[in-house]
Amino acid sequence: MAACSSGSGFDDELQPPDRVLSFYSNSTILVTGGTGFLGKVLLEKILRCLNVRKVFLAVRSKDGRNADERLQDLLKDVIFDRLRMAYTVDQLLERIEAVEISLEEPNGGEGLSMDSVKEGRLLVETELIFNVLASVKFNECIKNAIGTNVGGTRRILQLARRMHRLKSVVHVSTLYSNCDRTRIQERVYPDSPLNPDSVLQLSKMLSTDEMSQLQHCLLGELPNTYTFSKKCAESLIQQEFADLPIGIFRPPIVLSTYREPIAGWTDNLNGPAGLCLWTVKGYVRVIRGNGHKKANLVPVDYCVNALLVACFDVAERSIGRRQQHDPEPVESAEAWESPQLVPVYNYMYEQANLTWGRYMSSVSMGFDGWIKRLCWHHAYAIVSNRALFRVLSVCCHTVPAWLLDLVRRLRGKRPLYRRMVTKTNRFLETMAYFGLREWHIANENVVRLRTLLTPTEASMLEFDLSTIDWDEYFQSYIPGIRRYFLAERGLSKQPVGSGRVKSLQWHRRAQFLYRLACKLLWVYVCLKLGHRLYVVRNLFSILIS
Repeated sequence: MAACSSGSGFDDELQPPDRVLSFYSNSTILVTGGTGFLGKVLLEKILRCLNVRKVFLAVRSKDGRNADERLQDLLKDVIFDRLRMAYTVDQLLERIEAVEISLEEPNGGEGLSMDSVKEGRLLVETELIFNVLASVKFNECIKNAIGTNVGGTRRILQLARRMHRLKSVVHVSTLYSNCDRTRIQERVYPDSPLNPDSVLQLSKMLSTDEMSQLQHCLLGELPNTYTFSKKCAESLIQQEFADLPIGIFRPPIVLSTYREPIAGWTDNLNGPAGLCLWTVKGYVRVIRGNGHKKANLVPVDYCVNALLVACFDVAERSIGRRQQHDPEPVESAEAWESPQLVPVYNYMYEQANLTWGRYMSSVSMGFDGWIKRLCWHHAYAIVSNRALFRVLSVCCHTVPAWLLDLVRRLRGKRPLYRRMVTKTNRFLETMAYFGLREWHIANENVVRLRTLLTPTEASMLEFDLSTIDWDEYFQSYIPGIRRYFLAERGLSKQPVGSGRVKSLQWHRRAQFLYRLACKLLWVYVCLKLGHRLYVVRNLFSILIS
């Protein structure tokens, strides 16, 4: 707790009890998907701010590394720097334990494939579960998406059903699991074209190619396999696991951190982050969307805070249901309450919602001073018309790629820009679905969550988007992507005096001089044509555009 600021300035005797913090005190938590973007921030927040007894981290072996090795690598991530200032790695490993799992069908048909000793400890000790495990690729093949997001969820919840001390389970879904609707309520919609069990059986019986042939029939009006598989997982929970103390948390598009534990941290370029970076670098000039539509964006640290409070609320709801049905205390995990509607939390605030236009225009706040804004080659157009987008894309993306590849061929190098543009245009078409639409999102459950926090808890677990200073946020947005994501790929490991750095510096200077010369030439032409009043009124905007 020493590493997490929680001072509120109120006299302790005058404050109501911190029920949320007390709920987590000395608890044992199972986290799945803790090596992913959202999972890392969740794990760091739990270890730094909540006085938990133990965290079990479900990890799959990958690239020849087992669960313990992956946990060691995970704790070296920069996101845990602040935590390592307060605790040694050995102290952290006393509170966190890796549990190696496999999503393959276990012999018994239930739960996860894992070591029997650790499975026994999980069943006896676990009280809270955060199911963050998911395949988040929009273009993931449908067989894999169903296997991870639906099949993996079922096996985790089958394990949860056998736990003796279970108080709360929160399944992380997505706000777009029902994006074929214009109004999204906080409930599970029972309108899936197929029963989730039937979808799972199909994915087991059919090959990858056969499932791909059926993809358009299964998806219906949903745009991709990610949203479809998440919708199936929600239906599965409502149909098969509503007797558990479980809730569904629906985050929107999750961006890099706002303040905690460090500003601007991210480890991926999924969604609009990649779009912004490639626009900043000058690779993307035309975007298909509508700048006036709501973007549904939240910082990941605020998302984690809301997730933690939702877990507390699910447990409170479960206790209320048990007391309502059975006034006698229930100590056995075998006697769950009868199935009911699973609580759903749509994490989005209407008033604090950014538009796509403001999101794209605010990115430039991360550059220091007007000089950098002047030489920054960030120029783009957002168009909603499909035909116009394709024409402009050919002019601004495809033709320059052909010319650059021609130059590469003449120099004896392999062409690569056309292939890159093809992937970029495919990505832009995928994002266009979300950039052209707007949803009316109910959030009564999330608004109520905020009333559960005391002043002390609110200072530690704030998630109301109206408290975000977006100008402050965007000061570290693109710099954070460059520092924490691109640096991982060795792009900033060159010594300061290296030839690569000097070459980049000269390139930037030449680019700045060229753009300045073009602007001065435009001013000269306007003066020659007699448009002196236009030049006087617009000189500053011409120079910084």
